Amino acid sequence: MHIELFTMFYCPKCKSQEIFPEVGGYVGSIYICKDCGYRGSFVLEVDSPEGIRNVERDERTHKKPVRSHTKEG
Repeated sequence: MHIELFTMFYCPKCKSQEIFPEVGGYVGSIYICKDCGYRGSFVLEVDSPEGIRNVERDERTHKKPVRSHTKEG
């Protein structure tokens, strides 16, 4: 039995999947969101459609956006 895992990227600001790498290199990639204009190195990376729903649920529960431990976002 073969199970294929896939990774989806979401914008940390608007949760859109319309986020794409703009530049990359040795230090990492910079992503840009086509929906809200976010530009940065931090993206939400989930391996199932339920992953982004969990993030959105946590944001509603805590009444604030889920943020990374970095200064971006």
